[in-house]
Amino acid sequence: MVGGTEEKELAKLKAITRIHHSVGSSLELEEISRILVRELIDIVYCDACALVLIEGNKVRILAERGFSKTFGEIEFSTYMPAVKYIVDTKRAIFTGDVLNSPAAGCVSHGCAMCSLICVPVMVNDEAKGIIHLDSSRKNAFDEDDLEFVDLLAKEISIDIERSFLYAQVRDIAIRDGLTGCFNRRKFDVDIMAEIANAKCSEEPLSFLMLDIDWFKKYNDFHGHSKGDVLLKEIVNILTSNVRASDKAYRYGGEEFAILLPNTDRKIALLTAKRLCKTIEQEQFEGEKES
Repeated sequence: MVGGTEEKELAKLKAITRIHHSVGSSLELEEISRILVRELIDIVYCDACALVLIEGNKVRILAERGFSKTFGEIEFSTYMPAVKYIVDTKRAIFTGDVLNSPAAGCVSHGCAMCSLICVPVMVNDEAKGIIHLDSSRKNAFDEDDLEFVDLLAKEISIDIERSFLYAQVRDIAIRDGLTGCFNRRKFDVDIMAEIANAKCSEEPLSFLMLDIDWFKKYNDFHGHSKGDVLLKEIVNILTSNVRASDKAYRYGGEEFAILLPNTDRKIALLTAKRLCKTIEQEQFEGEKES
């Protein structure tokens, strides 16, 4: 920890300069987050630090250091008291006694957190992220620490907005515009990478090809708008019934592909049968008429 007010202020200014230099032209949100967390841990005396991203109702940890296993396994959402408070008020949480603050509901049993700084990262007047620092000591942080984290949140908001725009452009290139799942272009790249990984790790790789029966007839009978709705429903079923490590693609028209890493033929067949059964049991509007 840097001693003396002037030396501390100088260290903070140097940290901001290093962050800008390290981030440079990086457009990857995870890399920007790792740089920020690393610098904060070095400057502010805390037990843990994290940068989290707010995506709709979900909250995702982009980078963290020092989180206990119990705290790191919590599934965050905007319904949690602390996150809801920050999103609704657009204000920071700064407390030396967590259990008597808006963050009390986020502290799991056995967590030793006492002091907390949570500062919103604002993008277009919305809280799109949160910089989190905590300590097991009471009143571990002072107003200078809060001001420094707040300044960093403002500085990094530009980088995060730029990263969001990059991600949107990238998604347009690799995702199907109608269903939101990955497209054929992305599949062609991924399957080569997955085959190479499977050979390297000597792990199995499986691949499912799916086709919607009677889709042309359904489309002709009900019209393309109803057909588009059906395709979206099918994708929702597929993505909801495979593992997070599996990837679904719209291969073309009513054809879909799913890559199943670390999956042998037997498990892949069981997965395919389960998907078929799930879709068979689903009631789609207008299927009987067509």
